[in-house]
Amino acid sequence: MGAFTKVISIAWIVNFAVYVVIAAWLGGNAFNGHSEAGHYYLAYHGRATEVSQTAFEYSRWHTYVLFAHFAIAFPLGMLVRRGSNSAKPVI
Repeated sequence: MGAFTKVISIAWIVNFAVYVVIAAWLGGNAFNGHSEAGHYYLAYHGRATEVSQTAFEYSRWHTYVLFAHFAIAFPLGMLVRRGSNSAKPVI
C-alpha cells in the first residue's frame, strides 16, 4: 500500500469517527433530519432533535464530504487490494 493510499484511508477513518461522535453529540444528522418552517431537525433512529441552522448545515455538509470521501477511498482500496493479490506468488 502506497503512502497516498494510507493517507486517504486514515483520513477516511478519522473523518468517519469524527462524524459519528459529532452526530451523537448533536442528536443525529441532517441526512436523516429535515427542516420545516424555519426550524431545523437532526434525526437518529426516529428521534428528532431541533438544532440551529448552522448546526444543520454543518451536519449536511459533513455528510456530503463523508460520502464523497468514501466514493474515493473505497474504489482506491479495492484497486490496492487487487494489486496486492496479483503480486503474491501462487504455490
